[in-house]
Amino acid sequence: MIGQMKSFRRTVLSGPYSKADIPNIRIDYKGLTAYARKKGIKACDLSDAEKNLFIIGSDMDSVRKLSLKA
Repeated sequence: MIGQMKSFRRTVLSGPYSKADIPNIRIDYKGLTAYARKKGIKACDLSDAEKNLFIIGSDMDSVRKLSLKA
């Protein structure tokens, strides 16, 4: 329980992210979710190749490298 509270305090009490912390990646979320819904699966279950179709000017490897860590 102690570890859970430390984790909670570290993530929740760390404050909001500033705009400079958020990577500039363009993703067509509407198209991505519509494509996943059409296939009958969740967007997170799509393959990286399928997700790359909706990431503009980048790919999933770069998105993972630039993602915010809690």
